[in-house]
Amino acid sequence: MPEMRGSSSSFTRIDPNGNDGAGLPHVSHDPTDTPLKGAQHPQAYTAFTDATGQLTAGVWACDAGVLEVRNLPFEELCFVIEGEVEITDDQGTSSKFSEGDAFMLHKGFTGTWRMPRAFRKFNGIITAKSK
Repeated sequence: MPEMRGSSSSFTRIDPNGNDGAGLPHVSHDPTDTPLKGAQHPQAYTAFTDATGQLTAGVWACDAGVLEVRNLPFEELCFVIEGEVEITDDQGTSSKFSEGDAFMLHKGFTGTWRMPRAFRKFNGIITAKSK
């Protein structure tokens, strides 16, 4: 269960190695992600969820490979901790990001996410409120 903080604390530590450095638990890929090559072992933990459930922050990691992403359902801010990724949208626009780089992946994104080696990122996700 994601940890909720904010009302009783003025900050939340997001450890790149999981909750209290205990490692990242194995998770399933998001329903919008399809492994095309490799990328079979995603790991993640959520360090923070706001009271509305619309904002989360945590860490995601995966082994090398290629993911196809279809119609991303949220806005995602990413900060690369280790590895690199080449993101190519369905129009063919491509960009590479490596350790220390930050980028936004926008809601509705469709394209590929190529990781030539193991990859780890901090992420913040904003999900629109259901109507």
